[in-house]
Amino acid sequence: MEPLNGPIRWGLAGTGSIVKSFATDFARAGEGEIVAVASRSQDSADAFAAAHGIERAHGSYAALAADPDVDIVYVGGINPVHAPQTVMFLEAGKHVLVEKPIALNTREVDEMIAAAAANDRFLMEAMWMRFNPASVDAVARIHDGAIGEVRRVLADFSFNLPYDPESRLFDPTKGGGALLDVGIYPYTLAWWILGEPDTTTAAGHLADTGVDDAISLLCGWESGASAALTAGVRVPGTMTARIEGSEGVVEFPLPAHAPDHFVLTQGFDEETVRHEPPGLHYQAIEVHRRLRAGERESARMPLATSRAMTSHFDALRAQLGVVYPAD
Repeated sequence: MEPLNGPIRWGLAGTGSIVKSFATDFARAGEGEIVAVASRSQDSADAFAAAHGIERAHGSYAALAADPDVDIVYVGGINPVHAPQTVMFLEAGKHVLVEKPIALNTREVDEMIAAAAANDRFLMEAMWMRFNPASVDAVARIHDGAIGEVRRVLADFSFNLPYDPESRLFDPTKGGGALLDVGIYPYTLAWWILGEPDTTTAAGHLADTGVDDAISLLCGWESGASAALTAGVRVPGTMTARIEGSEGVVEFPLPAHAPDHFVLTQGFDEETVRHEPPGLHYQAIEVHRRLRAGERESARMPLATSRAMTSHFDALRAQLGVVYPAD
């Protein structure tokens, strides 16, 4: 892939809450410009463009794919559109940053990776936790031995919502469920610290619609390390994380997936390490860095990891009995 030396021009696919957050945070990236937004509705695209000072509004995603002034597209719609939209944009010659989860299943991820390779385009899953400064610093310190050998990871991402079968969180046709929406964060944290688990066992509760609304995961590694991870959309949780090692502990406060500080304890010494606030712009900075270098993926969020995690999610959903129409 040739390095991108000129201005980096972004298009936004979608006008939902996560895309609004991306558009708001983007100004902190330091370079690049959002030049277009697309929605299924021209009115929605027009309103979003006006609210965020974006030059062009498209009433279809196909129109965004055909826009010659867009270099890269941020795909931020609901889970089932991630794969088909990503493939469409890649085949149109656009680079793609696609919101997590990258896709609903491994087959879709394979199609996306193949499209990126065939069209020599950049592709990355937008797992913002892997780029926020506090998280990056804490994990780097852990890998450097700040708490000795990691023995156990405890992490939660749970909140209690009223049951609504029409909500995307409870609708299987919209890729609903706790695992893919919020469980991905504690699983990513454990994976980031310890690598791919050798074993993972899932237990949980299914909503009447057939998606998981509360899950518990027990992960094991040959080293003897373990992780107890919980997630839910109908159960209150701590939304914190704790990494325990042979010589210390790292703790992330609520919300553990997007903290601005962490606490490092080594023996009787406790240090609170503060960083800049989290934001979606840090992953945009990573994308810019890779495009400038002519690289098709990010070493910090490699496609092999996205694929492997999706494969684990397929197996965990099978354990829970969660099936999507796309499966």
